Amino acid sequence: MTDEHVIPFALGANSLVLKKSCCSDCQKIIQKYEQEVLKKQLGVFRAQVDAPTRNRKDRPSDVPMHFVEVDEQGQPIRNIGKRRVVLAEAPLMISLWSSPLPKLLNPSCAGSAPIGQPWNYVDRQAMASIVKQVAEETGAKHVAVKVGEVNRRHYLRSLAKTAHAYAAAEMGMDAFDPLLVGLILSRRDDVETFVGDLPHESPFEADDSHTLQIAIGEPLDGPGAGYLVARIVLYPTLGSPAHVVILGRPR
Repeated sequence: MTDEHVIPFALGANSLVLKKSCCSDCQKIIQKYEQEVLKKQLGVFRAQVDAPTRNRKDRPSDVPMHFVEVDEQGQPIRNIGKRRVVLAEAPLMISLWSSPLPKLLNPSCAGSAPIGQPWNYVDRQAMASIVKQVAEETGAKHVAVKVGEVNRRHYLRSLAKTAHAYAAAEMGMDAFDPLLVGLILSRRDDVETFVGDLPHESPFEADDSHTLQIAIGEPLDGPGAGYLVARIVLYPTLGSPAHVVILGRPR
């Protein structure tokens, strides 16, 4: 997919704040799922990397980790308990969601199409040290640990909200006919129609300081032609999924 024009933005040490980006009634709806993503799904990771926050007192000081013994095939044998690891000593971990193409970009997709799967990054060296200690203390031969949970619908809905808000801020509300309002306000649940993954060459130069990359473009050809789309990558240096969001029709 090639872009006729691209509006890129890469976020490093500074934060992007869109003030008064919605009314109070809409904010109540959005906040329900957005806080689930920011606090439950990404809360520990955001604390580990010291991401911007309005309330530092709300940040976790430790990480709950659940360990199980598994057999040679990785199947659980017994529960060997939960532990809380001090944040500074916990392995860096993040859980996102990896999706197929949005259905709007894949017209041949029909019926029970795959919805994707969780995507995780873990500092394996730091995790191996903790797992080894648990194995020695419990006598377990093989130890597995639960690294996080992702609510797919909440996560993809938050991506839709972020992409729509950025496009409106950069281009203006009259620049496109939006498709995502019903999705953002939880009036519809078919997130996979508009949000998915589309890995392709990044419009950005590699930079380890970037915590977010977002670009808006109009594909010249293919199923995406005629749509305004956004590409979003969270913490790109971790090799995280390149998400794509169908925003609407450009005017």
